Amino acid sequence: MGEFMEENKSVFSVNMLGGLSFFYGDEAFSIKCNNTSKVMQLFLMLLEAGKDGIPKVQLLEALYGRDDTQDTKNAFRILVFRLRRLLEDTVLPKDDYIKMGKGIYRFEGSLEIRLDTKIFEAGAKAALELEDEEERLEALKKVCSSYTGEFLPLMAEEEWVAAESLYYKNIYFDALRECCRLLQERRQYEDLLEICRRAITIYPFEEWQLVQIDCLLAMNRYKDALKVYENATSMFFEELGLSPSEKMLARFRAMSGQIHYAMGTLTDIKDSLREKEFTPGAYYCSYPSFIDSYRIITRMIERSGQSVFLMLCTLTDSKGNPLEKESLLAEQSANLSQAICHSLRRGDLYTRYSPNQFLVLLIGIKQEDCEITYARINSRFREKYPSQKVQIRYYVSSIAEIKGEKSKLSFGLSKNCWKKNE
Repeated sequence: MGEFMEENKSVFSVNMLGGLSFFYGDEAFSIKCNNTSKVMQLFLMLLEAGKDGIPKVQLLEALYGRDDTQDTKNAFRILVFRLRRLLEDTVLPKDDYIKMGKGIYRFEGSLEIRLDTKIFEAGAKAALELEDEEERLEALKKVCSSYTGEFLPLMAEEEWVAAESLYYKNIYFDALRECCRLLQERRQYEDLLEICRRAITIYPFEEWQLVQIDCLLAMNRYKDALKVYENATSMFFEELGLSPSEKMLARFRAMSGQIHYAMGTLTDIKDSLREKEFTPGAYYCSYPSFIDSYRIITRMIERSGQSVFLMLCTLTDSKGNPLEKESLLAEQSANLSQAICHSLRRGDLYTRYSPNQFLVLLIGIKQEDCEITYARINSRFREKYPSQKVQIRYYVSSIAEIKGEKSKLSFGLSKNCWKKNE
């Protein structure tokens, strides 16, 4: 027993996936420096490089860019000295761990070093090479569970970290795709859902919602599939504030097109379609839904001749530049959303188009009423934010003009008049 504890004590474990932690045997410890500092980066690069080491020129470029000056070289020497001192002040046995020879730096010593990155990499490659499918599946499930997150997320902006992060992400995705394929073939949907759930937690803006929806449809869990779809569209088009490409829109339409409800009476269907409670003000919907509504209404007015206007509301600073300050933008975007909702009728429609923009569909009003509408929105907006540091710029055009590709009617905040944009 004593021999086992002594053997375990000599193991130095480092976890870099999903965070950063150090263990000597079973004892967690820290290094007395900022986890994103250059000295910590130097330490982690040496650990990642392993026995092969890493050339000094590569370390200098990663830490200081392409600035190959004497000052940089002096700074690097001081950095190496600091790292040696910091390692002496840990629970690790005293040793000269940082070795240099022929321009190559290495981290070496009597310790056994275990990196979660290398264990994960070796496990994934070994699992994918297994010929027996059952053995491969079991091994891949363990590998996917062992991937706890992106490589050193707190240093994600560093170029060397971004490159390593992409490398491990690709290994994870290769293992994940093969694991999903094998689970789908065996109809082991519960396991598949759990693996996809973990993948979405780590990489929410990848394609794993599609696999999750296919799985739920195969289990006849239609409402759960629809919920995954709605959450995904909300995340892509509202929280990120992205204006989706046609390719992305087609992807989500295909996703929603797969969702079919179980057979039921017309009464049941009507009940599922109607709004659950009466809410005053304009109707808010996701951007993909807004596009479908816009196209349907465009077809309807061909027959009815009803006037419909499209309004774009943009949050700007006092100089008319798009508002970008994150803390102010988040607050005033929510304020503008509420102002639009409570200033319009229940038959009007609006959506968030980008972080600082909203689209509004005004149905059955006259051209002169558009000025009254934006004045009402602005008035409600100012009730909560009277300061002129944030302003709202409006652009308006009738759907008939847009469809006919005629000159666009707009209203700019800088001029208190309607004008034709040639």
